[in-house]
Amino acid sequence: MKRNPLVVFLSVIGLFFLIFLVVGVVLLFALFGDKPSLLRADAIGVVKIEGIITNAEPTLKLIQNYKEEKHIKAVIVRIDSPGGVVGPSQEIYQAVKELKASKKVVASMGALGASGAYYIACAADKIVANPGTITGSIGVMMEFANLEKLYQWAKLDHVVLKSGRFKDMGSPLRPMNLDEKALLEQLIQNIYTQFKDVVRVERRLPPDKNLDEITDGRVFSGEQAKSLGLIDQLGNFQTAVHVAKELSGLKGEPELVYPPAEKRSLLRFLVGESVLKTLDTIARHHASPFLYLMPVY
Repeated sequence: MKRNPLVVFLSVIGLFFLIFLVVGVVLLFALFGDKPSLLRADAIGVVKIEGIITNAEPTLKLIQNYKEEKHIKAVIVRIDSPGGVVGPSQEIYQAVKELKASKKVVASMGALGASGAYYIACAADKIVANPGTITGSIGVMMEFANLEKLYQWAKLDHVVLKSGRFKDMGSPLRPMNLDEKALLEQLIQNIYTQFKDVVRVERRLPPDKNLDEITDGRVFSGEQAKSLGLIDQLGNFQTAVHVAKELSGLKGEPELVYPPAEKRSLLRFLVGESVLKTLDTIARHHASPFLYLMPVY
């Protein structure tokens, strides 16, 4: 049966158009957006924990994204943090722990990975730190300031109306009484026990091992932490990449996927990131009258 030349011609044109459309879409994604799943090579995601931990939400979103991305076979939690507020530290720890159920996770410590940051690292499959990394500082603390004498010097009066005797506990306007100190010490001990339990379980320490010697708030070098069983391996970020490759069975040189760069406003460019972060921290502490009661790792 003889084919109609016009039909053949239109079919060829249609095929070329379809190929051109597919190639164009692929190129657009490659240049301006994420690559289609079929074109994505196996990769290692990187989560950064930097500075004082006060807000878990951006980190939680990134971890969830990595969890859903099939081409992400392992995740490195890169840590340079002295710790922070208990709640956000525990939220990130839990998210990393849940991520570990589907991906291999390696914690990599840079200059500092202490207190709440170490708490987060405990959720990883392996912890890598430099020999001189400062880590440990396992414990809980609360800080209070008594400004009563300053108010007296300034001849200022203050009035507090409260529904219960503990409602203004820790107020900087008066000394703390014995009952309040006892109550806060119980709170600290409860959270401290939670921290110690995480260290014992995640680091697989013997039940009869006395943790008081390593959880009294002291800091360790990476080398010391290795000898105490608090980390798994000495090395830098590239060492962590190698460990992640081995754990996940990746071959060759995997792509490292970093979180998208945050857009910098003109104010951030002119003033500087560190200055704005300091001002933001001060604002957070003065925005809520309850933040002075916040326990920190």
